[in-house]
Amino acid sequence: MGSCHIHADIHCGLYRCHKNYWLNLTNINPQEVFTKPILDWWDKSGRKDLPWQKETSLYKTWVSEIMLQQTQVKTVIPYFLKFISEYPSINELASSDESEVMALWSGLGYYSRARNLYNAAKIIKKDYSGHFPENFDQLVALPGIGPSTAGAILSLNKIEPRPIMDGNVKRVLSRHFFVEGDLNKADLKKRMWKLSEMCTPDSNYDVYTQAIMDLGATICLPKKYDCINCPVNESCIAKKKNKVELIPYKKIKKQKKRIEYNFLVIRSNDRFLLEQRETSGIWPGLWSFPILETSEKINQWMKLNIGIDNIEDQSHLQSFIHSLTHIDIKINPIVINLEEQKYHHLNQKMIFMKAQEIHSVGTSKAVKKIIDRL
Repeated sequence: MGSCHIHADIHCGLYRCHKNYWLNLTNINPQEVFTKPILDWWDKSGRKDLPWQKETSLYKTWVSEIMLQQTQVKTVIPYFLKFISEYPSINELASSDESEVMALWSGLGYYSRARNLYNAAKIIKKDYSGHFPENFDQLVALPGIGPSTAGAILSLNKIEPRPIMDGNVKRVLSRHFFVEGDLNKADLKKRMWKLSEMCTPDSNYDVYTQAIMDLGATICLPKKYDCINCPVNESCIAKKKNKVELIPYKKIKKQKKRIEYNFLVIRSNDRFLLEQRETSGIWPGLWSFPILETSEKINQWMKLNIGIDNIEDQSHLQSFIHSLTHIDIKINPIVINLEEQKYHHLNQKMIFMKAQEIHSVGTSKAVKKIIDRL
């Protein structure tokens, strides 16, 4: 795209529209034309019954904000309720086993979020005696907490007004103020944060923070945007210019990489062999069926890992595609039935589990899909 620019001069808490743009108004306070209508809208139409809005706490807000990263509210709700039921406090989370946390997170995706949550809880227990930090710099120093998440935690809990910049907020602000260009570039990123800061009020900032996130999540959607019911539609520059769908600027998506994995579904009576994956790469730290990139190495793998020279009972399930954010994986499940007395040893990162037990540990959706087929 060409040169990046914003059709608003940001200074001294005001923004001035360029000539011939947006109603030809000058010296307009964004909190009057933007913040106040959003607050009024949320008071009438905002979501007020989400689980993390009931008996709010820094801890609950933190857990919900981490879960909501790149994940829809309807998907998060059951995971949040189960997580808080299992770990109602930071100390209980910090005292748990990482594998138990990963098991609760299983199916929600982006598993580094769960690991960061667990590691941050341990730091809070050790360094802050289990009391959640209320200082911005202390928050952003914790694993998995960036400026926007820290700002949301502090604002939503009425600690102090802080600007935020999640995907929903970024979309609302860039459309309303017509910010063109790649918002990941340093100059525009700085301007967007300035806009967010200008629009965040000194009072009712907790309500505003929730309101602008709700507006982006329910009205100012990426594609099915509802400009008619938007509380700031009259002052939205993107709408005036009939360019709502073009803002924010979207990079041309690279074609997804596609790889192929063979899953060794090794079964002995009513138990299945799982191995714990490394803490990096795909499905880090989760339990999975052993994975081979080529079926030619199956015999070699079986001999090395469980001491069997040849495979007598082998069959194939129908292959399927498992889609992750940046990659599609073609999975070929190869079922191998073993008599219990025939395997002589197991790699230390492997274990046989019954099907019902597998659902209690951290596994990917792909593993659960195969189990449900058998």
